[in-house]
Amino acid sequence: MRWIELALLFVSSLSSLALYGEAKPQPHRSPIDLAVLPGGARALTANHTSDSASLIDLTSGKVLAEVTCGQQPSAVACSRDGKRAAVANLWSNTVTLLEVNDAALKVIGEASAGVYPRGLLFSADGDTLFVAASGSDEILQLDWQTRQIAHRWPAAREPRELTLSADGRLLAACSSRSGQVRCWEVESRKLVWERKIDEGFNLRGLKFTPDGQELIVGHALRREFPVSQHHIDSGWVIDNRLSKFPLDPKARYEHWQLALDLRGQAVADVHGLAYSPDGKTLAVAASGTHELVILEPGFLPWSPGEPGDFTDVSLEIGAHKMRRIDVGGRPLTVAFSDASRTLAVANYLRDEVQIVDVQTGKVVRAIHLGGPKEPAEVRQGEALFHDAQKSHHQWFSCHTCHTDGHTCGLRFDTLNDESYGNPKLTPTLRNVGKTAPYTWHGWQQELSAAVEKSLTETMFGPKPKVGEVQALTAFLQTLAHPPNPHREAKGEVGEAAQRGKAIFEGKARCVRCHKGDLYHSTNNYDLKFDDGTRFDLWNPPSLLGVFDRGPYLHDGRAESLERLLRTLHSSEKFGGEKLTEPERLDLEAFLKAL
Repeated sequence: MRWIELALLFVSSLSSLALYGEAKPQPHRSPIDLAVLPGGARALTANHTSDSASLIDLTSGKVLAEVTCGQQPSAVACSRDGKRAAVANLWSNTVTLLEVNDAALKVIGEASAGVYPRGLLFSADGDTLFVAASGSDEILQLDWQTRQIAHRWPAAREPRELTLSADGRLLAACSSRSGQVRCWEVESRKLVWERKIDEGFNLRGLKFTPDGQELIVGHALRREFPVSQHHIDSGWVIDNRLSKFPLDPKARYEHWQLALDLRGQAVADVHGLAYSPDGKTLAVAASGTHELVILEPGFLPWSPGEPGDFTDVSLEIGAHKMRRIDVGGRPLTVAFSDASRTLAVANYLRDEVQIVDVQTGKVVRAIHLGGPKEPAEVRQGEALFHDAQKSHHQWFSCHTCHTDGHTCGLRFDTLNDESYGNPKLTPTLRNVGKTAPYTWHGWQQELSAAVEKSLTETMFGPKPKVGEVQALTAFLQTLAHPPNPHREAKGEVGEAAQRGKAIFEGKARCVRCHKGDLYHSTNNYDLKFDDGTRFDLWNPPSLLGVFDRGPYLHDGRAESLERLLRTLHSSEKFGGEKLTEPERLDLEAFLKAL
C-alpha cells in the first residue's frame, strides 16, 4: 500500500501548488544592526533586505520571533529595561515601535522619523527616541507616547550614528560625509561642541569610552595623492583609523588618531565598535576585510597629530599587540553579550549573528536568521562590492568610495580619464545600469568593461576570476534611488516643482543636456569650465536623486544646489535666459523632486 500513500502525497502536493502557487523563496535577512538586550542572553537585529526584525536567543542559537517592519531597516535599539525596542526604516522614513515580552515581539505602532533615518537609540528613561535622519541632516527627539517629534538638532552632512553617555546626560552624533562629530546636552538641548576630522569620511561605530570622558569613532581618511598602485601601497590614498575626542570643550587637542593598517594587510571599512564591560577590550568590526580587530584600550598609542600611514609597531609585536579574527562575510555591528568574553556580531552577508569568543578568537556559534542556502549571482556581486580584498593590499572596497552604492561625496584622482592630475567627484552608482556612458567624460560604453577597469586600474587588485565581473555588474544593475521625500505620497510634485519643470524645459533650457526620464544624455558637451585641465568635453550625469548628492559638478566645486544654480551653472551661462529669484527657487524645487 506504500505506493498509494506516495500517490496521495503527490496529488496533495500538486493541489497545494494549484491553490497557493509555488512557495516564494526566502529573502536574505542581511542583519545590518544588532542590539543586545539587558542580561546578554538575547538580541534584536534589523534585517535590511527582508524588511523585518528578529529576536534571537544567543544561548540556544534560536530565532524566537520575527516581525515585519518598514522598507530597508537600517538600525535597531532597545530601552535599558529591555521592554521597548524600535527599528529605523531607511526607505519608509519611519520608526517601527516594538514591545519585547519574553520570547515575543509585538509591533505597537509606527512614527514618522525625518528623511532616511539611520542611527537610533533610546533615552536613559526609555520615553524618548533619538533618530539620526541622514537625508534631512538632523537629529530628531521623538516622544514614545505621542509619536511626535519634540525637537530637531541640525547635523550636516549625513548623520549616521548616535550614542548616549551612561548617565543619559550627553548625546553625540557623527556625520558620514562631513567627517564631523557633535555633542549636545540632552536636558538643555545645547550644543557642547562640534569637531571635524579633516579628510575623514564614512564615520561609523560612535561610542563613549568606558570612563565617560571621551568619544571614539572609526572612519576612513582620504589622502590627496593620485590613486596609483605605489600610493596605495604606501598608504597615501585611503587610510583606516580610529579617532577619539575629549568631551572637555577646552581640551588642548580636539581629537587624537590611531592608524589601524598594517603594511601589506590593511584594515578596511571600519563599521562597529564595542567596549567590553570591564573596559579592557575594544572590538572593531572591519567589514571590508571580513574580520574583527581586538585591541587593549589601555595600551593604544594614540597620536594628537598625524599618526602615520601604518599602525604603530607596538600593535604589531609584544604582549599587547592588535589581534585580528577572520569571521568572513561582512561583519557590521558588534556588542558584548556577557561579562567581557563573548561578542555578538551582526554579519550581513552571512545572514547570521555570530558568537565569538574573544579570548580564543573562535566563532563558537553561528545563528542563521533565514535566507537562501546559496547566494545567487546578484548576492555574489554584492559580496564583491564590499570586499576590500579586491583592492591592492586590501586598503578599500568599491563601497568605501561609492558608499552603499551611492557616493562618499569626495574627489579622487584616478586613471578613469587615462591620466593623473584631474581629481573628480565620486559619482553615485544608483541607476548606473541605465545611465551609460560611464566616467565624467563618457568614454566607457559598457558597464562590465567599466567594472573591470575599476578593479584593475583604480583598485589595482588581482585580475578578476571567471564570473566576478559579471556578478558585480549584475549587482550594480540592481542599485536604485530611494523614494524621494520631496514628492507627495503618490509621487506627485508640488506647485513650485511644477513651475520649475516648465522653467527647466523652457527658459533655462536645461533639457538640452538632461533629457528623457533619466534626465541625462549619451553625448558630451563643452561646459567652458576653463579649470586648467586638458579636458573640454563632459558627460552630464543623470539628475535623478540630485538633492541627495552634493557637492556638485565634476570637481565638487559647488557645495549646494543653490550655489550651482545661482552662479556656477546658472542658465544664462549655457544658452538659457537669466532667471529671477522666484524662478530659480522653483527650478531648485523641481530638481529636488526628481
